[in-house]
Formats: sequence, structure tokens, C-alpha cells
Amino acid sequence: MIAQALALMLAAAPAPPAASAPPPDATVSPLEVLRRPDNKPPPADAKIDMQGTDDDIDQQVVIWPGTAYHAGLGGRVTLRCLVDAHGLAERCEVAYEAPTGKGFGKAALEMRPTFKLAPTLGPDGPVAGIKNISITFKGTDSQVTMAAAMKGGTFGLHNPLQMRQVTMLDFPVWSAAASFDDLAAAYPVKAGGVEGYAVAHCQVRGTGALWSCQNIKETPEKLGFGAAATALAAAKFRVLPRLAQTRHSGELWVDVPIRFPPPAELAQRTVMAPTWVAAFDPKAVLKLFPPEAAASGLTTGRGVARCTVAADGALTACAPEPGDPDGLGFSEAAVKLASNMKMNLWSADAEPVEGGVVHIPIRLNLKAQAK
Repeated sequence: MIAQALALMLAAAPAPPAASAPPPDATVSPLEVLRRPDNKPPPADAKIDMQGTDDDIDQQVVIWPGTAYHAGLGGRVTLRCLVDAHGLAERCEVAYEAPTGKGFGKAALEMRPTFKLAPTLGPDGPVAGIKNISITFKGTDSQVTMAAAMKGGTFGLHNPLQMRQVTMLDFPVWSAAASFDDLAAAYPVKAGGVEGYAVAHCQVRGTGALWSCQNIKETPEKLGFGAAATALAAAKFRVLPRLAQTRHSGELWVDVPIRFPPPAELAQRTVMAPTWVAAFDPKAVLKLFPPEAAASGLTTGRGVARCTVAADGALTACAPEPGDPDGLGFSEAAVKLASNMKMNLWSADAEPVEGGVVHIPIRLNLKAQAK
């Protein structure tokens, strides 16, 4: 599985924040576990074996739960992921974990940015779909040496890889990130217009700045995408300082996934997969429900707002688009609600948001729907 091992890290759960630390902004995490894991693993669409070589996903880095590693424990995890049309795992949840309570599910989730799969094919091309990714962790007595991995040698037993204790920042909130212009300028000249994807693995300073960035994922290889991603991450990305300064065990590291679209696609500057860090108050929906729609006997409708993303992730210049039903004020209400929303400065599909256009559909209900 590890053709060229760049790093193997020991995942350490972060220590609780200091009492004086302010609570983090409400976020929709792409790594959030949304449901209780199943008792049996679901059928896998892709497999990763930490000792094998025939994986469906090329992995160059491994995150290992600290207590399990020191105890020599192995484990198995199946992640249920929303894989977008580009093959990127935008959101994942733990569908199966054995043994439980040892941190294997969390460790598997932390590897999400390095997953790139063949997307689901629809009648008109690639579409988003749900895929199950099976990950097998072998105990420390069956790991390979870093030297053997780098040389492509035979992987022997009883030679554990050198580990280092780190805290991974699961869902970073960015105070700064690359813009569309930055991404266009960083596109490698020798790539020839093809789409690329790379992940920079960076250490986080207390100020939120990134340094010591390493390329841990690059596809296609040898076209310059890895070098472009590490340079872009170090120069343009900053973690929200209060997250960087939260008390944690070990060094703080973060993975920065960067997709390099073909120039024609990048020119569109459309945000397709925002991650929200602030939303509107659901109670405001009742106040903004269009009176003309209520007078017509409607209790629900969908409005659409078209907005431009500001430098801080806030939505500006919002305008109504056709709603359903149209002409009854649903989109005008959506515009008012969207003005209170704010997105993270890097999207779930690994692209910029600043200066981009986003189309936001919002369902308005006159009465709360029964659960």
C-alpha cells in the first residue's frame, strides 16, 4: 500500500481547551460522525490495507490512534463517504469500527483528505454518490520500516515505522485561504490543462500560519501539483488563531486538500460545496414567510439566493433567483436569510470561495414539519 511513504503519524486526541478559551464557531464538519456505527461492516467500494500493496486508494500517510499503537492493537474501520463528481470524499462518517473505543474511527476520518476515488457515473457523466471505504489497521508488530518503504523493498515483520505524536486539526476554520487568482497563478505550467489534486500536510504555528508543509498526495504525479500545493498552503492559508492556540498534546498539524481545476472550469468561479460556519436563525423563517404565499394557502416553498462570497466568507450582493413556486416572495425571503450566513474560506471540494458565486436554495415552511 505504501509505495512511497512520506510520513506515518501517531494521532493524539487534543486535550480539552482551557476554561478561558472562547467556544468555536458553529461549523458543519466534513468529518462529523452522524450516526451510530453498524454492527457489521457494509460492503466496501474501496479498500485500504496498512500493510498491503493492492489498495484502491494510494496512501502515502497513515494516522494511527496513539493508545492503540502503543498497545500493539489492530483494527478495522469502514467509512461511509459522500464522494463528489471529482472523486473527493467531501464528508465521511464511521459506518463500522472494531474494536470500538480505541480511536480507529477518528484516525480513519483524519485521513479523509487523502482519499481520491473513481466517482459514481451517471447517464451524463460523473455524479456525487455514497461510497464505503474499508480501512484495515495492522498491529505494530507487522509494520514495515520507513527505509524499506522508501526503497520499495520487501516489507518485513517486527519493524515498526518511526512514529511521531501529533494532534490533527480535523475541521480547520480558515482566517485566510488561497483565492481563485492564487489558484490560477499556482497551476503548474507543465500540467497542460489537466485537472490535478494534491494534499499539503503542514504544521500549524500559534499564529495560525502554516509551515514545514509536505506533499502527501498528488494525482496525477510528476506534473508539479504537489509542489504547487505545498507552496500555496504555506503562503496563503492561515488557521483561525484561537483554534491554533487551543491547548493540545503534541505538534498541531493540518491537511490542506487543493484541487487544481482545468483553467476553463476555474474561470467560472462558482462555489459548489460550501462549508458553513454561520447560519441564519431558524426562527427567522416564520417571520419571513411570504404573506402572499400564506394568503394563497401555501405552507411551504423554496427560494433561491445568488450571492458573492466576500473575503471573510460572508455573503454579499445577494439577489433572488426563480423560486418554487415563483413570484410569491420565497426567493426574496431567501435573500434576507442568506445575508446572515457565512462560509469557511475553503470549500469541501478543495477549492477557493472568496470572490466566487454561490446559489443557495432555502426551504421555507410556515409550520414546523413533523419529525
